[in-house]
Amino acid sequence: MTDPDTFVEDWHRWRAERIAAVAAPGGHLTLTGTHWLSPRDARVLDGVPGRWWVDGTAVRVADAEGLLVDGVLTRDAVLRDDQRLTVGRLDLRIIRRAGDVAVRTFDPDADAVRRFAGIDAYQPDPSWVIEAEFRPAPATRTERIRHSNSDREADYRAVGTFTFRVGEERATLLGLDTGDPGTAHITFRDATSGRETYGAARFLFVPLPATAGRVAFDFNRAVLPPCAFSDAFICPLPPPGNVLPFPVTAGEKQVLNHG
Repeated sequence: MTDPDTFVEDWHRWRAERIAAVAAPGGHLTLTGTHWLSPRDARVLDGVPGRWWVDGTAVRVADAEGLLVDGVLTRDAVLRDDQRLTVGRLDLRIIRRAGDVAVRTFDPDADAVRRFAGIDAYQPDPSWVIEAEFRPAPATRTERIRHSNSDREADYRAVGTFTFRVGEERATLLGLDTGDPGTAHITFRDATSGRETYGAARFLFVPLPATAGRVAFDFNRAVLPPCAFSDAFICPLPPPGNVLPFPVTAGEKQVLNHG
């Protein structure tokens, strides 16, 4: 299931890339605001020029002095989600959640980036590479999921369950759709949550087989959710069945800060 000759080296390489990514421009630490828009009233966003609102499914902006849309200076526009929006050193992104629309602001000079001292993690342990039995969910199954830092709920498509053993404990985790047909998203808590590890949840992205059968996934690659790095993120919390009664002493623990 793992190559013992490269397992630790591969984990350290993955960890270094992960730490660099969260602090890079556009990374989790740089998110400074999630601004929900209304179809009724134009909104002025913190640190962003102009008035912003939703018009049907489109996002409109007016009087946005200094706004670049795909590199072109633009004051008034109907915006697409895939366009690059910048104001000075700020990056802006349009997101949609359960029919609601927001503009997110990313600042590479955010205080969180300056404070960041790394991510505390358990040492790599091959025994936490787990073999599980995957059972696909019906194509129509959804799961109502609550979110951190918000009272918002949304329906996520369930892709299936992963059943496995840790010692004498038997557990089943529900995987959610990531939009990538080869990957399932597991959001979980365990007996370390709120003690040794971040309290809201940890995330695990695992291989998604095309059919029922055995699959290996690695708890050493369990990561902190984006909301651990910025309160401006809303992250899916674990469904009731994804709260494990035993400790998962693998993966990321907490964000570390200077001082």
